[in-house]
Amino acid sequence: MSFVNETRYAALPVPLLDLEGRDVVVTIVKATFVVTDRGELRPAEDPSPVRTSDVAREPDDPRSSLLFPSDIGLEKPGTDVVVVGDAVAPRPVKVMDVVVQVKKHLAPLRVHGPRVYYDGVLDVAVGPAAPFERVPIVYENAYGGASEDLSVVELANPAGVGAACRASDLIGKRAPQIEHPERPHTTASDRHPPMGYGAIPPHWSPRREHVGTCGSHWQKTRMPMLPADHDPRFACVAHPSLRFEEMLAPGDPVRVLGMSLAPLALELPRLAARVHARFDGGEREERPVPIDTVIVLPAERRLEIAGRVAFAAGRARRVLRALEVRANA
Repeated sequence: MSFVNETRYAALPVPLLDLEGRDVVVTIVKATFVVTDRGELRPAEDPSPVRTSDVAREPDDPRSSLLFPSDIGLEKPGTDVVVVGDAVAPRPVKVMDVVVQVKKHLAPLRVHGPRVYYDGVLDVAVGPAAPFERVPIVYENAYGGASEDLSVVELANPAGVGAACRASDLIGKRAPQIEHPERPHTTASDRHPPMGYGAIPPHWSPRREHVGTCGSHWQKTRMPMLPADHDPRFACVAHPSLRFEEMLAPGDPVRVLGMSLAPLALELPRLAARVHARFDGGEREERPVPIDTVIVLPAERRLEIAGRVAFAAGRARRVLRALEVRANA
């Protein structure tokens, strides 16, 4: 099969098996932009490639969160929004709020300076925060983690802090710095859902539950196909607060407050590309590329948008012979 990319975007064809075990070729298209102070977008001089694997923050740490998610995967049911960066204060503060707004949807976070658990009068409590000017918005700074004997693991965030067998085990240990404003962590008894804006690895909840049942029956009857109860939401990488069931569209507004000294405000651009497929016998199909992944880097004032289109590889008299990514008129 031949592949031609006639656009200025990054593009990559990837052979995969669909949910029914059929061979498909997923064409992934990605555009990278720089955001001006006025919110205008211009193509980046160093566009990001199509990432073929997850990029860990700490590659040598098996509990590390992700810096960037892989772009490889089947079509997504909706759009993921991932924001990569720090909470940035103009002067030292002990606590501040940040927010990501997509259309009318708000995803707020409350960010504290470094703080630890201490032995309080009635409970093991979260101590006061130290001043900060910058705190990374990473899952390592949110509630989660695991006990030393691994008998307690927060599957939604094994990289975090605060999970333990006993409250006394946390005395003197780091406490969560990132939380939802309406669900504060004040004692060791608080076990609120982990918060953040980063991508979720495939072995963390809720993605792991969407894989399906991979037991002995699957091994005997379907492997290497996906389990019969596989949920397409497994492909969704965003934190639940930034996962959209409907595809985002060009013109949808995105604002990020508190992750750079100047607010970041933009409107999503078009992913101005269509994928053309040619089969044996001259039959042709073409499809537009939807926006299914948005990655925002506020400090770098950088935006990535990506989408994918899948065509059956075919067999017998209908075999996929060529794919072309063309710019929209």
